[in-house]
Amino acid sequence: MAALNLTLRQRKLLHTMQNASALVTGQELAALLNTTSRTIRSDVVTINHELEPYDARIDSVRSKGYFFTAKDPKRIRRINRIETAFFTREDRIRALALKLCLAESPLNQFDLEDEMFISRTTLEKDLRQLRLRYSMNGPGIRMLSDQGYISFEPDEAKRRQLLCDLFMEHWNYNGRGNAVYEMSFLGTQLLDQIIDIIPGHLNRHGILMEDADMVELDLACTILYRRITTGHPLPETAPIVRADAAADQAATQLLDHLESLLRFTIPPHERDRIYLLIASGHIMDSGKLSFDTIGREFTPKAIRLADAYLRAIRDTYGLDFTGDEDFYITLLQDIRYLLDPLRRLISQNRPEHVKQHLSVETELAWLLEDIWVREQGCHLSEWELLHIAHCTSGALEFFLHHHPEYKPRTVIFCHQHMSIAWAIKRRILGAFANYLNVTALLPVNAKSFYDFGETDLVLSTVHKPITDRPGTDVVEISTYVTPSDIRSIEAYIQENITLRFYPQMPPLQVLFDHAVWKEDCEYPSVFAAIEQLSLELVEMGAVGPEYIQALLHRESVCSNASQSGALLQFALTPADRTQLCIAVLKHRMNWKNCRIRMILTACFRHEDRPWIFRLKSAISRLNRLEDIGSLRTREELEEKLLSCI
Repeated sequence: MAALNLTLRQRKLLHTMQNASALVTGQELAALLNTTSRTIRSDVVTINHELEPYDARIDSVRSKGYFFTAKDPKRIRRINRIETAFFTREDRIRALALKLCLAESPLNQFDLEDEMFISRTTLEKDLRQLRLRYSMNGPGIRMLSDQGYISFEPDEAKRRQLLCDLFMEHWNYNGRGNAVYEMSFLGTQLLDQIIDIIPGHLNRHGILMEDADMVELDLACTILYRRITTGHPLPETAPIVRADAAADQAATQLLDHLESLLRFTIPPHERDRIYLLIASGHIMDSGKLSFDTIGREFTPKAIRLADAYLRAIRDTYGLDFTGDEDFYITLLQDIRYLLDPLRRLISQNRPEHVKQHLSVETELAWLLEDIWVREQGCHLSEWELLHIAHCTSGALEFFLHHHPEYKPRTVIFCHQHMSIAWAIKRRILGAFANYLNVTALLPVNAKSFYDFGETDLVLSTVHKPITDRPGTDVVEISTYVTPSDIRSIEAYIQENITLRFYPQMPPLQVLFDHAVWKEDCEYPSVFAAIEQLSLELVEMGAVGPEYIQALLHRESVCSNASQSGALLQFALTPADRTQLCIAVLKHRMNWKNCRIRMILTACFRHEDRPWIFRLKSAISRLNRLEDIGSLRTREELEEKLLSCI
């Protein structure tokens, strides 16, 4: 069967549309794939050209979004998966990593250049990225180079971990296997057999695992078989203590079953590894967990880390989550998961996409990094921090539920009958009762004499001015409260809700009035930009020299970059004064898959740290403007920026 001649981004776009249950807008697809709406339109044209022989295409409804149609959807799923593709650097790095994992001897770089149709310079750049991704991060496997030959260190455990990571990436949770890549090394038939066998053994012993952990177990068992039968067993290790009786029995019976079915022998130390995967992925019984039982169910270290994290949130941003039992227990389970040496988090989302949606929560999660380094002597990965951000987002909702004084006072203006306005209110509260306080339902004609002094948000069903009062925002909605309306209200909440926690903070205008502006800037690299701009703040006496390393650390672990346009970068190093340094770039700069025109580097006094949320909100609004990429001068950018405050 012929393969589609598509880039990896286009394959991801097609895969997204195949699994979409409703219309998806170009902006949503652009955010998901970290590109522009114009690129999405171009990709759709390319995809439709490739799909033409198969009676399939991506269509659109004007102003509403895209949808996918196909005479044979399953056929499109099959041909959208590839074994090897070299369209993008990501494709090549993934192919190189797979080759190095499976290679019996070092690979000749000249042969790789010919095979991938790339130059020596391009290959060297790919190898540098491969080292950064898999040697300095991920499994930490060393890449060896000798006289034009490259290889991975002979560490079987790290090779298996990387193989598992490669196949887990882009896993298709709507079906079986990887959504993008074929799996000839594993063998589809073998993998399907193992996928069918495992759940029964786990269920028999009352073990429930998260989907990602189940996929990892499926892959680990399949990789175990392939590596043992090709002469690559794990080195022997000392027997372990199997404290989880249910996991012990499930692992033993599962592996006995595989030995009998596939006719091979699994050594005891290989069995121990599968037991550890099952035991560490065994979901705890939430019915047994409470403030009263945590001392019996969690280790002192997990409790100490969780308590330190809650204190850091309270001391840094003034948010007290200690009374939220459900969040505390969930946080403890996440920390227990992170403490397990076998556990690692892999997401199909781009980190930039998560940061855009969980902007505030990402900053709260970052507070755990210093605690982790101090207690554990190692760093959290970006996905581990973003996982904590997801968890913390639920705590913010609970906090608002119990502090209604922070909810925006909301008035609905409806041009139709008041019963329709009432129905709109019910739909709005059904989705946002924890976030909004609806105080009045009014006809549109009441806007002329209504006192907006006690109103934070107006939801209006008409496209006309309602109020120009500073401090009152207006969001237009339809009378049906469509998914698009829900997204608009969600965007407002995401950008504005935490600002209400700090009503006494001075306006951002004060910060910009004292900012240092630099124009026509050029930097040879991201890290050069970080060092030079942070040095500006140090030389001004706003912050100490330790700020530079803190900012470099933040960039290397969990970059501030999440959107093209303007970038806000900062570190939480205590400053003598809150200061902003703004650099307008001569040319847009590639930064973590983002195209950056302006860099705002900030340091904060402890009491001014809530300004971070206001700045991030303003930058997010600025980056949604269509013309942000074309702005070049300080005057143009300053005007746009101040309009977004």
